Amino acid sequence: MTPKKLPTRASDMTDGRARLHIGKKYLEVADLLAGETGEAINVCVGVAVLAGIAAADAICAVALGERYSGPDHKGAVTLLTRVDHDLGRRLSRLIGLKSESQYGAGLLTAHDRTVSLREATALIEEAERRLIG
Repeated sequence: MTPKKLPTRASDMTDGRARLHIGKKYLEVADLLAGETGEAINVCVGVAVLAGIAAADAICAVALGERYSGPDHKGAVTLLTRVDHDLGRRLSRLIGLKSESQYGAGLLTAHDRTVSLREATALIEEAERRLIG
């Protein structure tokens, strides 16, 4: 069965490295907020989600020569899953927290923060392994 056609843009190693560096900065900011409570948890989670998305872009750039460019980040999960099923699951967990962290009115939990930092860190580390060695 032919995989579903996703909106993508051509991407190369240079683009992948740029997305990795951006993702690392997002993760750095998320880590700065990791000890705070209240609304800071939502901000920490939201920034960790952005780190994971950037890492996924970097991984797809080097593995597939393209990265996701559509409006629904679930498509990024689908594309990353084509590279590695476990990495796709990690990004999916992050994407599941995106709307509430970035647009919701409710406060997320310390558990949500822990999950988002764990998944974003794993994606960044894998992107580094694939792009830097």
